[in-house]
Amino acid sequence: MTDLESRVSATLTERADRTLAVDGLHDKAVRTARGIRRRRLFGTAAAAIVAAGALLLGLTAGGAATTSLPLETAAPPGGVGSDPALLHFDIDMSRIPPRLRERVVAMEWVSGKGYEKVTGVGRDDQLVFMIALTTETDRAREWVAGLDGGDTRAMEWGSSDTGSAGVVATRWDDRDLFWDVIRAVRVDRVQRCVMPLRLAELPEGASWSECQTRLRYGGPAGSPVWIYSGLTITRADGKIVFIWADGRSMASPSFHADRAVGGYPAQWLSGNEQFKNGLWMPAFGPYQLYVTDFEAAPVDWFTAEVAQWYAARLTPSTNLRDPSSWPRRAVG
Repeated sequence: MTDLESRVSATLTERADRTLAVDGLHDKAVRTARGIRRRRLFGTAAAAIVAAGALLLGLTAGGAATTSLPLETAAPPGGVGSDPALLHFDIDMSRIPPRLRERVVAMEWVSGKGYEKVTGVGRDDQLVFMIALTTETDRAREWVAGLDGGDTRAMEWGSSDTGSAGVVATRWDDRDLFWDVIRAVRVDRVQRCVMPLRLAELPEGASWSECQTRLRYGGPAGSPVWIYSGLTITRADGKIVFIWADGRSMASPSFHADRAVGGYPAQWLSGNEQFKNGLWMPAFGPYQLYVTDFEAAPVDWFTAEVAQWYAARLTPSTNLRDPSSWPRRAVG
């Protein structure tokens, strides 16, 4: 198991117990993948929650807290889940109760087809709070059912009459703060879901299906704000290509370059578990890059040449401290 596989797997399974090997990339990949599959259950259409949210929940535009990601002042028509490059809400952290806010070390933003989500993450990758928006009320209830157990609690909010819904989640001991977290939602803002890379083009018929970015919250002045990002591409045949960029430092004793892509040393990995097949580039500019799929074993359609096609069309950003300097759209 390589450094990169362990790190990606652990993130992709979204809060599952970690089995870190080397530096933990494979486990992180599985966590995020399970999270992506779960998120896809809860979104199809885009719209009403932004317009209805302020009326239904009493949310206002008050406060002058800075936006979490770059603000989009010329957003095209459409609402929640209509464009993976956009987030149709923000969180005013000054409104988050201190009991929660003091535990948050990172904020993870996700925008996909029919859903948008933010998670306040604590140390050891523990959920502190989560807000998710979708227009599918039935699927929002499924999401609540999946989150409401063990040491987390979740609640649906919004209006079934309008077809809009949200989900709020916290730790068990913080369930009394559900409405405080909801009141921190800013529906008057549209943010750009950005990451420090750009994919120049897509294969014919493919689409960008999800943006995922985690940013550090607080921390030493001048320290890099970015932690990692995931770019999910759905091919014309429905198969998934996942591009993972990780800014955390990792030892890479198992890396043995067998090719170069765009001047960057790379290694093709192959194995009989999920996320063990992919192209690994431990020094893609200032961070690690992994291009992989969602299959549990090697498959004919995902080869080193396919992964190289994507990697060759990626350009890294070198400034990891300023999200406003990153491409406005990560694809195209």
